[in-house]
Amino acid sequence: MATKIHSTAVVAPGAELGQDVEIGPYTVVGAHVRIGDRTRVGPQVMLDGHTDIGEENFIVGQSSLGTPPQDFSYRGEDTRLVVGHRNTIREFVTINRGTVKGGGYTRIGSDNLLMACCHVAHDCELEDHVILGNGVLLAGHTLVEHHANLSGMAGAVAFITVGAYAYVGGMTRMSKDVRVMPPT
Repeated sequence: MATKIHSTAVVAPGAELGQDVEIGPYTVVGAHVRIGDRTRVGPQVMLDGHTDIGEENFIVGQSSLGTPPQDFSYRGEDTRLVVGHRNTIREFVTINRGTVKGGGYTRIGSDNLLMACCHVAHDCELEDHVILGNGVLLAGHTLVEHHANLSGMAGAVAFITVGAYAYVGGMTRMSKDVRVMPPT
């Protein structure tokens, strides 16, 4: 199958699209965006900044990826968002690029599910096989380790870690690290 770009989409010169990519109606793809093979995007998605998206991702309606960080220290530096493979990113998800003080990267691993209305702030890292339920909010510099599951409307303050295999209940306020205790 060939790459398909809807007639109402805007793909800036310089954007790199892999093989068999689909870009939906009214989607905007910025000049520094790279999209891997067999990724489906849209409708009405914004992909901006220095953003690298891996293969076989599914990014749906009104999501916004790679936008500038919401941080007073940001001064237009070339920071990045890196997204792995086979992720599902649902409606109204927002993911910001990193900041220089945070290393310059926001990273999303592979095989993750980000349900509707989630926010992943600057300098966050989601490892692999993570689930963010509807409305989960992650402040800057949050690390979510592999196989963690954060239920709907959970929120994390900046600079915490949600450990591997953690299961966080809905509407939980995470103000300290969350770890799974080994069996005794």
